[in-house]
Amino acid sequence: MSVSGLKAELKFLESIFDPNHERFRIIDWKPDELSCQFNVTGEKLLIIHCNITESYPLTPPIWFVDSDDPSLTQILERLEDVRKGSTLLLQQLKRLICDLCRLYNLPQHPDVEMLDQPLPAGPVNPDRKHGTTDEVTSEEEEEEEMGEDIEDLDHYEMKEEEPVDGKKTWFVDVIFVIYWHEGN
Repeated sequence: MSVSGLKAELKFLESIFDPNHERFRIIDWKPDELSCQFNVTGEKLLIIHCNITESYPLTPPIWFVDSDDPSLTQILERLEDVRKGSTLLLQQLKRLICDLCRLYNLPQHPDVEMLDQPLPAGPVNPDRKHGTTDEVTSEEEEEEEMGEDIEDLDHYEMKEEEPVDGKKTWFVDVIFVIYWHEGN
């Protein structure tokens, strides 16, 4: 996923779960991390963090919470079971919020169902404090720009690498061929 796609996903989340939301709040985000609050009661807030790797969504986000509660640990571990394509973060958050509501015997907030909707095509919140107000670039536009940048490509080579976790990952190595022309 492109950085602009991830930013669109994060902006969409923030538009639903703003800092004043009654149940779940996106407190802060950057393209590589997310900080959230789950409002257990009016006085008890659960702070949840998420690290997002450069290979997202191929590599799922890493969730953690500052608590020794084994129930919370189990909830975060179950997020690894969510594997729903390009909106993995949205689906993991839906699962997280639903599981936390069950854990604390709270009704599920209706806004959780919004996480099943497709991402908006344009900017969600132009007054966003963390990002620019530039429109989100579509994947097609990015592919066209990449095509212009690499017109001199002559060869692609696929490599299969076996990571530590045993899952296969494919990488494309791009080999540039430089042609030197002799002058007259």
